[in-house]
Amino acid sequence: MNGSEIFTFTLDIVPPLVNITLANNGLEKEMINQFVFHQANKYMLNFLRKKLKIEQNRFYYCLSQFGNTVSSSIPIALREAIDDGIIRKGDKALLAGFGVGYFWAGTILRL
Repeated sequence: MNGSEIFTFTLDIVPPLVNITLANNGLEKEMINQFVFHQANKYMLNFLRKKLKIEQNRFYYCLSQFGNTVSSSIPIALREAIDDGIIRKGDKALLAGFGVGYFWAGTILRL
């Protein structure tokens, strides 16, 4: 795996993914309660959060508990955010998946 190539791919793909996902759902960033991304690594997630201008309290991390659990990272992070009371009934969460194999997908859930 070429780490710098994956990092560049992620920075090129994820911001437009977030913007397209919002636009396709008729929403603005401010209307999302919590952003839950694939838990790749803290450095990459912080870089994306800053690039997208998302406040830290609206960007969920659970890397310290579980690390990068590959395709399971979003469901695990979502469950943890719900269990911790960070995401509550009626909230909107934008989920963004990306990774090795050069795939990406996004969706918005209303819980």
